[in-house]
Amino acid sequence: MKKMMFAGLFTACLAVLCLHVNAQTLNTQDSTVQKKETPAKPYKPFNVNLQVRNIYIWRGFRVSNAPISDIDVHYLSKDGSFQAGFWGGAGFDGTYKEFDYYLKYTKGGFSAAIWDINNFTDFPNASLFDYKRSTTSHFVDVGVAYSFNMKLPLTVSWNTIVAGRDTYVKENGDRANAYSNYVQLDQVLWKQADYNLHVFVGGGFAFGREQNFYGNKPNIVNAGITLNKDLVIFSYHMPVSATVMFNPEKKIGGLQLVANLF
Repeated sequence: MKKMMFAGLFTACLAVLCLHVNAQTLNTQDSTVQKKETPAKPYKPFNVNLQVRNIYIWRGFRVSNAPISDIDVHYLSKDGSFQAGFWGGAGFDGTYKEFDYYLKYTKGGFSAAIWDINNFTDFPNASLFDYKRSTTSHFVDVGVAYSFNMKLPLTVSWNTIVAGRDTYVKENGDRANAYSNYVQLDQVLWKQADYNLHVFVGGGFAFGREQNFYGNKPNIVNAGITLNKDLVIFSYHMPVSATVMFNPEKKIGGLQLVANLF
């Protein structure tokens, strides 16, 4: 009788032990599955993007009243902090023409950029390497920005034109750089996974002078709202944005639609 009881107890213990081992194995497998990570996308240092716009507005300027396409070819570092590239735009009617180069650094909410902006629409005989104040089609824009990490982010930016055709004539007849500044506040008002709406206001001025690159006096030159949306067509995602712009200084406005084709 005791032998039968001992055998039964041994069998029961063995069964419990097997169940425990199996449970541990399943838990380990579950844990392995949970820890499995999605393979990282391969690093692509070089890329190209194409956009189409119904008009082109920039810092309160109506740069082109006709539709344009613009291309951005750039290099991006592996950590995403450094970017260098070329940006070019052309109007569908052949009027507007631009060819720029830029460098950009981003770290957290901070970013800094240098743009050599060459809109040669009104300079048909301009030389690409002409940087003389009186004849150049270029202006070099240096900017810094900081985006505050909040539920609805606020971005503050400051840009100064440090060289090129942002000039004025001094009393002695010499041409000098005006060093015009553009300061902007951009506040997100509403944000979802594939939508966001933000309002912005920007002013132009130059220290020690009334007239500047953006107007005849210090003033608000760019105010409005922008709606960004991810448009899905079947399985294709196309980011689009619509911007309503008002320029109190120049008393103009505009509605720009941008489609990011790739």
